[in-house]
Amino acid sequence: MANRLLTINIRKYLATQPRTRRRNKAVKYIRDRIGHYTKTRVENVKMSQELNEMIFKHYSRKMVPVKVNVSIENGIAKATPFQAMKKEAPKAEAKPAAQAPAKKAEEKKAPAAKPAPKEQKKE
Repeated sequence: MANRLLTINIRKYLATQPRTRRRNKAVKYIRDRIGHYTKTRVENVKMSQELNEMIFKHYSRKMVPVKVNVSIENGIAKATPFQAMKKEAPKAEAKPAAQAPAKKAEEKKAPAAKPAPKEQKKE
C-alpha cells in the first residue's frame, strides 16, 4: 500500500470552462490527474464523498490548488481530502481553577452605588 500527497492545480483548466459546467469538469480533471500521477486508469480512481463535496462546495468557485491524499491498493487509487495533522494541546484542568481567583476578585469589588435623586425644594 502506497500513500501519496498530491497537489492538483485546477485553475488553468477551469478558467477556460463555462461557469455552469465547472463543478463536473473539476471532478473529471482531478480524477484524470490522480490517474496520471499514480499510473492507474481513470476507471480505477475512487474519490471519497468528502472530497467530492469539497470540490462542489469550494473548489469550483475559488479555483485554488486541491490537496489530496491518495492510497493505492491492488491497482485502485482511493483519494481523500488532505487534512493536516493538528496536534491539539491537552486541555488542562487548571484553566477553570485559574478563573476562580478572578471571580473572587470581582466579588470583592463593591458595585458602585447609584446616587439618590436630589429632592427639589418647593416654594
